[in-house]
Formats: sequence, structure tokens, C-alpha cells
Amino acid sequence: MKTKLTTLDKQNRLLIKIIWSIFAFGLCADLVLGLPFDMILLLAGSGSVTCGIATFLTYRRIFAAGIKYIVACIMTLIVMLLIISDPEPISSTYFLVYVNLAIITLYADYKPIIFTGILGAGVSTYIYANPALQERMFPHDPLIYLYMYLAFATIALAFAARFSGLLQQQVAKEQLEAVAAKEMAESLLHKLKSSIFVLDEFSSTQQQTVQSTGQISRDATATFSTMSTSIGNQTARIINFEKAAHTVGSAIERLLQGTELMQQYAASNAELTHKGDARIAALTAEVESVRSIIMQTVELMRQLNEQNNQVSSIVHTISEISEQTNLLALNAAIEAARAGEHGQGFAVVSGEVRKLADHSRTAADEISRILADIRNQIVGVHEQVTLGRQAAATSCDAAAEVSGIMNRLAANTEAGRQQAAEGHASAEQLNEQYAEMSEDMVNIAAMTAQNMSAVTEVHSRMSVQDGQINKMVNEYAQLDQLVTELRQLADRK
Repeated sequence: MKTKLTTLDKQNRLLIKIIWSIFAFGLCADLVLGLPFDMILLLAGSGSVTCGIATFLTYRRIFAAGIKYIVACIMTLIVMLLIISDPEPISSTYFLVYVNLAIITLYADYKPIIFTGILGAGVSTYIYANPALQERMFPHDPLIYLYMYLAFATIALAFAARFSGLLQQQVAKEQLEAVAAKEMAESLLHKLKSSIFVLDEFSSTQQQTVQSTGQISRDATATFSTMSTSIGNQTARIINFEKAAHTVGSAIERLLQGTELMQQYAASNAELTHKGDARIAALTAEVESVRSIIMQTVELMRQLNEQNNQVSSIVHTISEISEQTNLLALNAAIEAARAGEHGQGFAVVSGEVRKLADHSRTAADEISRILADIRNQIVGVHEQVTLGRQAAATSCDAAAEVSGIMNRLAANTEAGRQQAAEGHASAEQLNEQYAEMSEDMVNIAAMTAQNMSAVTEVHSRMSVQDGQINKMVNEYAQLDQLVTELRQLADRK
């Protein structure tokens, strides 16, 4: 005898069909791409074994509650095989992680969704742990962005699945309670019809039948009282659940506001990055101008040093001439001394010439000293200018490097802005879906309140009816007492 399939069994079988389809699609894609035959055999073998095991467990209904986790592992393995087996992996293959999350939402259970999100984070970590895969698939995106987007999707889907699961459980519970209430009401109506029949046959029934009817009425009243209390508690729980749903709605609204702020910050960062890039370009031009000025200064210092050397040579020549003049003056003095009176005038001239030679030598020595000091200062200034030229070259290179970094930062900022916009769109869509579910909850709460009002009214009427039946029992007792008295009177006669 075949047992009836549960909802979980149907979900497991549908999921098995989905993973077989994904596995077949992956094989076809590898064949079209022309991968090596051994790689295709590896993918086909591993995929067939894992999918076959999951299929066997599903259709044999073994470990049905864990199939969803096994399927999540299998789909993650297929994604990993598609990435590893592809000689030129592309980033779109990675987004199958989000497809896995979407497929797992079939169960409306947050636990396998979180488990699948963790597996997706593992895939992301593996890609970034492999430099070749990271450079090929996400050359400009940091790992924290992938973690953040995956966490957003996982948390949103988990909250939605949790809310959907609670709603389904509540609906199923209310359906069971409604069926039980219907059966109880039908039972009560059947007993009420029996009571009415007994009342119609009141004159021909016995006192025991009337008392039994009274007991049945009391039981029915107590049952409706219990039903009224139960439905009241159920209404309170639905109201509390509605408040919790409003709390979730507030969290979704805060998430939406957060994505809007993130989008604004990304746009502001992009603007600041462009401004910084322009300032760096201007700074690079200024540093280049300073380097050109320093190069000209170096050239002028070199020319000044050459002219200083020429002046030093001239001063040296003057010193030599002074020494020769002094020597000639000495010789002239000697010849004047030999000439006696005739050479006195010549001796005076030779003395003046000697003084002039001494002054010339002293001035030449002073000029030489000054020129030596100037030469030392020129050498010091030349060294400082050379250091300035090196610093200007280093600053120019650093400015160029900073400019490159700013360009890459601008590209990363633009990518972050686009991702923030996509997150904002997803949050808006989630907010719209939540609004629809919140409206459904309000309708369910209104219907429950209406049922509570109806049950309260029925309970009130049953209480009145029970009082009337008790009154009839009492009146029948009085009638029975009168009949007994009449029988006693008859017996006396």
C-alpha cells in the first residue's frame, strides 16, 4: 500500500529534479566550451554520484529532513566544479551561489537558507584564496563586498522564509482548529436536535430522559465556553504575531534607509575621489615645474663656479705679477744703491713700486680668500640644490603613484555605488512583498476577531438555552411531584 507523500517529500523530489537539470546544463556548457575530456568525465562522475545518492535517499524517503542540506552541498559542489573545470572562469558562474539561495527558499525554512549562505561564503573565500581565480573573476572587488552582499541576500531570504513558515504554520493550525470547531459544532447541533426531539416528546418521556437532556445542555454550554476562551487566546496570539511582523517591517525600512545612505556615501566618495585626482594632477604639474626650476638653478650654479675658477686664475696671475714686480723693485733698489747720488730718484721709484707690489699681493691674497669662501658656499649651495632636485624627482614619482591609486579608488568607488544601488532596489522589492504579507495578516486578524464575536454570541445563546432547559427540568419535577401526589391520592382512593 502506497503511503501519501508529505509536503516535504514533494519539495525534496522537486529539488532533485532541479539539481539534475543544473547538472545537465553544466555538462552541456562544458562540452560547448570544449573542455578536456578527462575534466568532463570528472565533473560527470562526481555529479552523477552525488545527485544519484540524493535521488536514492529522496525516493526511498530516507533522512527526508536532511535532504535539503544535502542538496545545498551538492549544488555548491556543482558550482565549484563549474568554476574549477572552466579554464577561463567568469564572474557570472559565481552568481550561481545566489541561484542556490533562491532554490533553497522552496522549503520556506530559514535554516537551510543560512546553511546555503555559509556555503556561498566558503566558495567566495576559496576564490579569493586562489590568486588566479580571484584575478580572473573579481580583479577589482574586495572580498568584504562579496561577504556583505551575500549576507544581505541570506538575511533577507531567511527573514522572509521565517515569516512565511510561521504564517504557514499559523494557517495550518487555524485550519485544524476550524475543522475541530466545525466537528464540535456539528456534534453540538446533533445533540441540540436530539434535545429538541426529546422536548417534543416531553409528555411521553420519563424524568431520566429530561435530566439527561439537561446534562447534555450543560456539557454543550461548557464546551462553547472553552471554545470561546481558546479562540480568544488564538486572537491574542495573532495580534502579537502581527506586532512582531510590524517590527520586522520596521527593520526592513531601516535596511532600506541604510542602503539609501550607502548609495549617497558612495556618490559622495566618487565626487571626492574625482576632486582629489584633479588636485593630484595639479600637484604633479607644480612638482614638475619646481624640478625644472631646480635644474636651471643647478646649471646657473655650475656656470658661477666656472666663472669663480676663472677669477681665481686671474687673481693667481695678479699675485705672480706682484711677486715679479716686487723682485724687479728689489733689483732696481740694488742698482740705485750702486749708482749713488745718480740713482736716488730711481731708488724712490723702486720703493713706490715695491709698496704697490706689496699692496697688490695683499689685495690678491684677500681676493683669493674671498673667492675660496665663495667657492665653498657655491659647493654647499650646489649640494643643497642637488638634494632639492632629487627630492623634487621623488615627489614627482610619488605624485604619479598617488594619481594611479586615486584612479583605482575611483573605479572601486563607482563599483561600490552600483552595488549599493542594486542592494537598494532589492530592499525596496522586499519592502513591497512585506507590505502585501502585512496586509494579509491584518485580514486574518480581522477574520479571527469576527469568528470570536460569532462564537461569543453563540455561547451567550447557549447559556440562555441552558437556563430554559433547567427551568423545564424544574417544571417537570414539579409536574412529576404533582403526578406523584395525584397517584398517591388515587392510591388512597
